[in-house]
Amino acid sequence: MVGNNKISAVLVSTDLERSQSFYQDKVALTLSPDTIKNHLIFDCGDGTSLLIYGRGSANLADHTQVRFWSTEIDRDVAELAGRGIVFEEYDTETFKTVNHVVTSAGIGRSAWFKDPDGNTIALFQPE
Repeated sequence: MVGNNKISAVLVSTDLERSQSFYQDKVALTLSPDTIKNHLIFDCGDGTSLLIYGRGSANLADHTQVRFWSTEIDRDVAELAGRGIVFEEYDTETFKTVNHVVTSAGIGRSAWFKDPDGNTIALFQPE
């Protein structure tokens, strides 16, 4: 059954060298030996992966494209910020970051940052 198979998140990049540096040095992912030409494959937890492929134009999506699940979001945010990740900040009537994290009652806690191509990456800790 398809639902029992391994899945991979997929992003696009206009500069694979820049993306490789960002995801290795700032996000601390490990490049997979399965990486092929014009692609980057990073090994992630529980047999999952992040695949990034080279394309001449950036993706213009305005929503979260990859979500990393967390059990200690404050620690993970601090670690990434320490490596130079800049988190998105929000201040609306219903959506406000405190120390880079939004708390949504009944859902969990989230923090967002963008990669060099403008792809939106989230950290999420469920309630």
